[in-house]
Amino acid sequence: MLAVTMGDPVGVGPEVALKSFLSGEVQALHIGDPQVFRRTAEHLGFSVVFQEVSSPEEARQQKENHFLILPTEHKVVQFATAGEIPFGRPHPSQAAATMESIMTACRMAMAGRVDGVVTPPINKAVLHSAGYDVPGHTELLAHCAGVSYPVMMLAGEGLRVVPVTIHQSLRSVAESLHYELLEKTIRITYEALKRDFAINTPRLMVAALNPHAGEKGAFGHEEQEIIEPVCRALSKEWPEGSLMGPLPADTLFHPQARASYDAILCMYHDQALIPIKMLAFGNAVNITLGLPIVRTSVDHGTAYPIAGQGVANATSLQLAMQLARQLADNRLRSHSL
Repeated sequence: MLAVTMGDPVGVGPEVALKSFLSGEVQALHIGDPQVFRRTAEHLGFSVVFQEVSSPEEARQQKENHFLILPTEHKVVQFATAGEIPFGRPHPSQAAATMESIMTACRMAMAGRVDGVVTPPINKAVLHSAGYDVPGHTELLAHCAGVSYPVMMLAGEGLRVVPVTIHQSLRSVAESLHYELLEKTIRITYEALKRDFAINTPRLMVAALNPHAGEKGAFGHEEQEIIEPVCRALSKEWPEGSLMGPLPADTLFHPQARASYDAILCMYHDQALIPIKMLAFGNAVNITLGLPIVRTSVDHGTAYPIAGQGVANATSLQLAMQLARQLADNRLRSHSL
């Protein structure tokens, strides 16, 4: 059974969770304030049978046509008291329940009580305003799992992208890029493709940082000083054709190029995310590699402007749940070999 966190209670997270349930997706245990889901369903006119449980073990004994909720101790007060649900109006008082939902799901997965964690979107600014100093889901789950190097992958429509540096200014990317970071990111991606995606001999492509792969130093030295040495060293460890790069990024995303690799490592956020969102906007899944647990997430944000209107697209969450189930099954099989 998968654990699905509550996400931002006034965003589209609860709505897409309810829609995924009604569509008959993978049965899951939803962790959060029951009133958030009940009031959202009432507001949207969804006919849902809710069942509160005290543990994943109890959840597994329930009927599949019940929306299963493990209540958090922290509540979202506005949903219990307000006559009008405050969709699209975030408040620091909502943060405690959101954080508890994430941490509870992670701890249960670490203990093997759920098969994986799926996360709807959160608003990091709300968490910060409430005093929680966390950059985001990925870093929080990595801390919970005791992992120093979590790696973000987005996958959709046959493309898997991994940004080596993520949420930072473009100016700071070159300074942040170093041998150890790139080597660890490549290794974690390679092992995840084997274990979680069941690809026996992964093919990785590494994009250059600079135009024309630096043009032998004319446009920058990061390729010669960092990327080439890493690729050369790792290529000696793995089968021929497992690792290629650095190559100019502007020629790596057309159909013919995509057919030549299983995943591509990009040097910065937009180099990775622009192609995947051009190709699979709303149909991509965010996966955290390098964790001892399976974790997938939607590829969209809280979407406050449309929250509570019943028009949110649940496809990304549905795909995240399907992929989490697949990754968990692959990981279980790899352990049994």
